[in-house]
Amino acid sequence: MIEIDISEIERYIKALNYETRWDIIVFLREGPKSSKEIFNYLISLRENFKDCKRDCKKKIIKILKKPTLYYHLRELESVGIISLAEFKLSKQNRAPEKIWKLNVDKLVIKLR
Repeated sequence: MIEIDISEIERYIKALNYETRWDIIVFLREGPKSSKEIFNYLISLRENFKDCKRDCKKKIIKILKKPTLYYHLRELESVGIISLAEFKLSKQNRAPEKIWKLNVDKLVIKLR
């Protein structure tokens, strides 16, 4: 649980102000996930909008790119909602993959 003072609320509003970040949080509720798993999950959500008619086109989020994903992950990490759980070594001698986890189950805002 994170308990924040009303003076800190702006940081959290900024971090939670994007649908993509809420999608990441929902996915991480299942347990730790790699950046690649999060990316693939978000892409699969957007693919469900392919057959949208005019009305729902407004709801489609821009095509997600990996730098955009990392930006969203850093914003959630900056307020402590998620954290880096571990690094997963690559079998092809590539850079290790980051594994992310949800840090909190509750966010409480103290109004007094």
